[in-house]
Amino acid sequence: MRIVPTRLYGAVVHSSVFLGASTIAEVFVASALAGIGPNVALAVGFLITVGIYNFDKLADLDADEENYAERTAFVAAHPRLYAGFSALAVVGALWLAVRHGGVYGLGLTLFPGVVAVFYSAPVVPLPSVDRLKDIFLVNTASVSLAWAVLVGFAPLAVAATAPEYAAGAAVAAVWFFLRSAISVEVHNVRDVAGDAQNGVETLPTVIGVRRTQLSLYALELVSVGLVWVAARAGVVPAWAPFALLPAVAYSTWITYALTETDRSVERLCTLRDAEGVLMAVGVAVVAATVGTGGTLA
Repeated sequence: MRIVPTRLYGAVVHSSVFLGASTIAEVFVASALAGIGPNVALAVGFLITVGIYNFDKLADLDADEENYAERTAFVAAHPRLYAGFSALAVVGALWLAVRHGGVYGLGLTLFPGVVAVFYSAPVVPLPSVDRLKDIFLVNTASVSLAWAVLVGFAPLAVAATAPEYAAGAAVAAVWFFLRSAISVEVHNVRDVAGDAQNGVETLPTVIGVRRTQLSLYALELVSVGLVWVAARAGVVPAWAPFALLPAVAYSTWITYALTETDRSVERLCTLRDAEGVLMAVGVAVVAATVGTGGTLA
């Protein structure tokens, strides 16, 4: 018996609303690391995530049929509604970004979309490949950079432009670059059969699943070390490493479970996308405990 009904699961996950909610949590965490209170970047992150991911799913319907049969069927059943919903989300994100962040807010919000075009569409002027998605490691780095820049710096653009917040925002951006890279490669483990069939080179298709897991464990340590060093230097709050540690432990378990359990890899990837929510809970609880009153400012 499913805890979540199949139709509801499909509507929330395949419409990217689940990913959008995770982005809200990540922007909240990035704001906290920079010392900025909750702000309109939370809504911008949600809307642009929903819009961009949905358009990417529409663009890759044929290519994704092998890896995402359930999702492809859902999207193909409602293409106009899907496209309209996604367009409204993008327009809403851009309007909020311009209203509160001007040209800087607009640029940051457009950045993931620009990267998504070069990632998915055949517009890269190279003789051997025409999409960033087809270039080994560049595919992971481009996705990670697109979201790290948005999540890390959007709060700075729309809510607190003072220079003293910039260092914390930079740490947040690097943190989320590493977290996104881990997430992308976890999803690539799920997609290894389809990617190999389509000739897409990812870490699992090139070095194998087991070595990919070991590489991701190393990235987990690097991300923890980054926040610990930044906290010691006073760039981010002293409580930050403790607040984020449960999310790192959770992510490490997901990576381990990819091969050491009989759990569905599809479900594990969905659980991996919930890491941002766990980060936000850790930040809210630990920050409140040490006396910031939950304002994180």
